[in-house]
Amino acid sequence: MILLNTLEALSSRSVPLVVAAGAFDGVHRGHQLLIKEAMQTALLLKGEAWVLTFDPHPSKVLHPDNPRRLLTSTPHKLRLFEQIGPDGCVLVPFTREFSSVEPEDFVERFCRAAPTLSVVIVGTNWTFGRRARGNTPLLRELAPRYGFEVKVPEPVLSGGAPISSTRIRHAVEQGRLDDLEAMLGRAFSLMGTVTQGRQLGRELGFPTANIRLQDEVRPPSGVYVIRADIDGTRHEGAAYLGKRPTAGGQDVEHILEAHLFDMNRDLYDTVIEVFFLEKLRPDQRFPNHKALRAQIARDVEQAKNWLEKNR
Repeated sequence: MILLNTLEALSSRSVPLVVAAGAFDGVHRGHQLLIKEAMQTALLLKGEAWVLTFDPHPSKVLHPDNPRRLLTSTPHKLRLFEQIGPDGCVLVPFTREFSSVEPEDFVERFCRAAPTLSVVIVGTNWTFGRRARGNTPLLRELAPRYGFEVKVPEPVLSGGAPISSTRIRHAVEQGRLDDLEAMLGRAFSLMGTVTQGRQLGRELGFPTANIRLQDEVRPPSGVYVIRADIDGTRHEGAAYLGKRPTAGGQDVEHILEAHLFDMNRDLYDTVIEVFFLEKLRPDQRFPNHKALRAQIARDVEQAKNWLEKNR
């Protein structure tokens, strides 16, 4: 997947462009439909399918004192795009200045930057431009002037209601893993880089990868059965998400520690995507490290049994 960082970089594309546009937080089944629709349309037009999205997420710029906690960091989102398979992604820098552009001016700039733009595909509730005044009716109104078509697929439903990033965010906070899989089309995951930890797991006989997360929304604290994706290879394991009350509980943020059953190499500075498959137990404090070690052994055995039954 080609990655561009300005709209103007699209001027180098000489074939018809079909662009799926949006914030795409979570890259859920509704977002996937937009991108796949772009890919199918581009195939018919003998063109290219592109995703247009923003970095940082608009909420971080528009509401800096109370930004929305996201489902996916930008690197995670790009990885999910690449797995779907569009030709490229335009990652537009989102700034205060950019947010003040009138929607009509944004469309003009977009079309001037991408002279072969043929189709724009957006969700029903997509907004753009100053004060979010731009919407799908305005986009349809402007399209004939610039010679492109607008497609707005029907929302994808789950549980009788449209899938949205807000619904998914609530499901994550409540730990509803089955609902998340239904809305995402995959198990819920977090992605981060392995960093140096306290090495308590190694001392207890269960070495873990300490994964530095960004500010994504997280499921409730506890121990989970997981699958981890490392450089395209999948590994099974168990993970702890919480503030380590037995080790002092002084972590301000939740930490994610993954014990991978078949891993025996150094993972420092490696990017890992961790998929949450099943919750084994909530977080708890133990009287000492011996009790903690015994519980971890039970957690690992329970995780292996779950994985064996659910392959």
